[in-house]
Amino acid sequence: MPISALKQEHPVHISPNDQKKYRFIELDNKLRVLLVQDDTAPRSSAALSVNVGHFDDPDHRPGLAHFLEHMLFLGTEKYPKVGEFHSFINQQGGSNNAWTGTEHTTFFFEISHHAFEEGLDRFGQFFYASLFNEEAVDKERQAVDSEYKLKLKDDVRRIYQVHKETINQAHPFAKFSVGSIDTLADNDTSSIRDEMLAFYQDHYSADLMTAVVLGNRPLCELELLATQSFSAIPNQNLGHKTIDVAYVTEDQQACWINIEPLKEVRKLTLAFSLPNQDRFYKTKPLNYLGHLLGYEGEGSLMLYLKKLGYIHSLTAGGGVSGSNFREFTLAYNLTEKGIEHT
Repeated sequence: MPISALKQEHPVHISPNDQKKYRFIELDNKLRVLLVQDDTAPRSSAALSVNVGHFDDPDHRPGLAHFLEHMLFLGTEKYPKVGEFHSFINQQGGSNNAWTGTEHTTFFFEISHHAFEEGLDRFGQFFYASLFNEEAVDKERQAVDSEYKLKLKDDVRRIYQVHKETINQAHPFAKFSVGSIDTLADNDTSSIRDEMLAFYQDHYSADLMTAVVLGNRPLCELELLATQSFSAIPNQNLGHKTIDVAYVTEDQQACWINIEPLKEVRKLTLAFSLPNQDRFYKTKPLNYLGHLLGYEGEGSLMLYLKKLGYIHSLTAGGGVSGSNFREFTLAYNLTEKGIEHT
C-alpha cells in the first residue's frame, strides 16, 4: 500500500534528552499512529487501543467487550489457525497480551526485530478480519468464566463490585464487566457468536483507535508497515461518543458503606466525586492535592494519624476515572485502634 494512504502528519514535542525519533500520523481512515524509532530497543513492539470497553456492553450481555478481546487472538482470514498468533510470537522471542477496561480495550505485543513485519501484519488483521472460530467460542467462554471465578474471593475485586453497586445504577460503570458462563451463554433468540460479531462490526471503528509502532527501523519504514497493517480497518465515524448520565446523584453522595472482608483487611477509603479533569492535564491540580494530603514529613496528616496509632499508611489521589467523571480518594490502612476511631 502506498504512503499516499497517509492523511496527515502532526507535530511531536519531545524532550531534548530523548534520543528516540518520533512521527505522529493519521491514516485516511482516521486511525492515529505514533511511530517511534528506537535504535537501542531489544525488540520491536506495537500496541493498539480502541475506545470501546465494558461501558459499551449491551445490558443483556455483561462481559461481551471482554469476551471479544479474548476472541480476536484466535484466527483471522489470512491466518485462520486458532492459537497461531500466540505461537508465532513466542517462537520469535516475543510476548503478547490485552486488557479490557471501562471505555478502552488495548492489545499489544513485542517480538524480535526481524519478525516484526509479519507480526504486525498478523496483529492488524485482528481489527477487520477476525473469524471468531466457532470451535474456539466455548473454550474461550470457559476461560472468561474462570477469570471471573478466580476473583470471587479477592477482597480488592469484591470492594470494586460494591463500588459498582453503590454509584448511580444508570451509569455504565455499574455494569458487570468480566462476563461469565451465564452472561455469555447462547439463548433462544441468538448465539453469543452472532452477537459478538455484530458488536465487533458496530463498535470497532478506525476513528476510535490509536496505535503505537516502535522498532529500530527508520521512521519511513515504520510508517509503511503501519499503513499496510492498519489502513484496511473500516471507519464508521463513531468519534462523537459521549456519556451523558451522571456518575453519582445526590442519592449516592455522603454515604457510609461497610464491607466485611474475607481476609484480615482494615482499610478506610474516602472517595470524592468530581467531573472529568482531562482539560486540566497541563496543570494537574489533583496532583497538587494528592501531594499535599499524601505528604509524609513533619506536620503531615499521615504522621499525625500515625502518632495517634490509627494508621499504618496513607495514600492520596487515586480513584476511578472516566470520560465524564473522576474520583479523588484518600485511602488509609488502619491499625486495630484505628478501626475504632474512623
